Amino acid sequence: MNTPRTTSVRSARRIAGFTALPLVAALALAGCSTAQSGSSDSSSSAASSSNASGGTATAAAASNDALRAAVETARKAVGSGVVISVEQEQNGSAYEVLVVTDDGTEHEVHTNADGTSVSGSPRAETSDADDRAENDRFVAAADLDVSAAAGKLEDLHAGTITELGLDDHLGKVVWEGDVRDPSGTKHSVRIDAGSGDVVTDRVDTDD
Repeated sequence: MNTPRTTSVRSARRIAGFTALPLVAALALAGCSTAQSGSSDSSSSAASSSNASGGTATAAAASNDALRAAVETARKAVGSGVVISVEQEQNGSAYEVLVVTDDGTEHEVHTNADGTSVSGSPRAETSDADDRAENDRFVAAADLDVSAAAGKLEDLHAGTITELGLDDHLGKVVWEGDVRDPSGTKHSVRIDAGSGDVVTDRVDTDD
């Protein structure tokens, strides 16, 4: 009398087991889908981060295209010479560029904000013998030209170069420049004009 009941119980268990199989399979598939979704989200996040980083570098380079254009425009306006200084003026709406010719004379040139055209005519500065000697010293020591110096600043800090010029620092000729980063912080940097080595790099809190 007990045999039929045992068989019935076993059959019920088998049926329950077969019924549970689709549920287990569904749960397993759901787990795989979640894992793949998480992996995809992580990949997307990493890609977005990489794109953002690349975008910052590209924006930094683009922000200094006008400075480089102003350098070339000023040099062509003078006809020859070496650019020893370039600086934003009038709140970034223009550039002032100083070009030294072979005789040591300093020429001041003003360009528009894009650096593509000259405002007025180049003006030769009145220079005495000491001024010309200093300009000659700067030019002779500067193995890095202004464009290469700008690249050095960009390697250190992403942002807009607001001024860059040759100067003397403790008896050494250096490129002195300021970079304004996207947060508004100003970085003041000195680069050895001969070797390209970083001499000083500090945050300027004066303004």
